[in-house]
Amino acid sequence: MASLSQEVLALRARYDEEPGHSDHVAKLALEIFDGLKSWHRLEARSRELLHAAALLHDIGWAMTPDGKGHHKWSARLIRDQTWKNLSKEEVAVVALIARYHRKAPPKPEHEDFQALPPPTKKLVMILGGILRIADGLDRTHTGRVERTEVKATDEVFTVQVKPRGAWDAERATFEMKRDMLQLAAERPVECEPL
Repeated sequence: MASLSQEVLALRARYDEEPGHSDHVAKLALEIFDGLKSWHRLEARSRELLHAAALLHDIGWAMTPDGKGHHKWSARLIRDQTWKNLSKEEVAVVALIARYHRKAPPKPEHEDFQALPPPTKKLVMILGGILRIADGLDRTHTGRVERTEVKATDEVFTVQVKPRGAWDAERATFEMKRDMLQLAAERPVECEPL
């Protein structure tokens, strides 16, 4: 039987024309997840769900060449897939993490999110918040941010980045996309070079 990672990579291979970007975003997302472990205390399975969503976050581009609404298409393609290694609830979580990688964080009118039990909503807020930041840190799809380290205190989370060359676009996108993690963490999320 195929593993979860094999299922994810097979789905991505069907739709993602730029797997290098999703690989890099997944790497950054896992670094941030690991750096925040003392705060979120999530299990290894949550890390796997984040990894799956990061690898699949842009598959919706295949359905909308101009990119408009591709985050919603990514979620739809994830939900419509027949999964052997994800429960029904996990499929919903992965789809929503991917869906919230861009545009607005969850809103009261987002029925799929509002239908989740409170602990699952919190999980989506944390993992979706991490993915938003990781995606922002590869805004130009060029791997300008090589890696991250995170300093987490009760007052602030600081994502330290090792840039390669100018990273103005990544820094600006980080500023726009840190909102969801700040909501989940109830503290500011900052960014600075290593």
